[in-house]
Amino acid sequence: MERALNHFDIELIRLRKLSSSTYDFRFRRLDGSSLEFEPGQFFRFEFTDDKGEFERSYSLCNFEADVQPRHLDLVISTVENGRASRLLFESKIGLRAKASGPFGRLVLPRAMPQRLFLVATSVGIAPFMPMLAGLEPMLLAGVIEVHFLYGTRDLSEFIYGDPLVEFADRHSDFHLHVCFSRCDPVTAGQTRGYVQDALFKLTPNPATDHFLLCGNPKMIDDIYPKLKQLGLGVKQVVREKYVFAKTIGMASEKSSMSDEQKRILAEKMKKYSS
Repeated sequence: MERALNHFDIELIRLRKLSSSTYDFRFRRLDGSSLEFEPGQFFRFEFTDDKGEFERSYSLCNFEADVQPRHLDLVISTVENGRASRLLFESKIGLRAKASGPFGRLVLPRAMPQRLFLVATSVGIAPFMPMLAGLEPMLLAGVIEVHFLYGTRDLSEFIYGDPLVEFADRHSDFHLHVCFSRCDPVTAGQTRGYVQDALFKLTPNPATDHFLLCGNPKMIDDIYPKLKQLGLGVKQVVREKYVFAKTIGMASEKSSMSDEQKRILAEKMKKYSS
């Protein structure tokens, strides 16, 4: 049985710079209803600019203490000539849009494994931040080991670094691995390179491990076949690729997408069974 889509109006109430290329945006639901979603899920957003209406999908990053039940926190990196980037990064408080959802299966497993791997690049970190609160009781109980691998260009692009480091300091079974592609590490838990390399140094084990991957399509395409070769199946490796829309023609956004972008969009927009 398919879940009925929940459409509602939203308004931008906060715009905050996280790095030279990344901002977070807080929208508020205008109908007074609470937001229902599982940490890791995404929503579909309908914006309007001078060319008309267009849609984008963003995972929610609702993890901060001040977030209210009607808030939707988004983490977005600017894309050169990107339509959504142009609208959002030049927007002002009060911008209106529409949202629908939630969608997605990049959520915590119902039966927790011995080891859980959260692997992200860039703004692919967004769906994992809200999961921390749900993982904390299990970490305190000592029933799970979590490895959070985050790949970014350099220290200035290590968004949400402070809360992640603080969380890791409080939980000995939460291991934070930060991989910089363009600079050398400055402290423990950081390396020069890519999350793909760091992950396989941790010896993935199909008997004990579960993987959630979100971010650059190349990263996911590098990791997934290797995990399959080790015996990990689709139920143990959940993937969500971030595809950034480029400049599009006036007639149709979909017509200028690559086949890969179309496939991923179709996957992301699929309605999930209740």
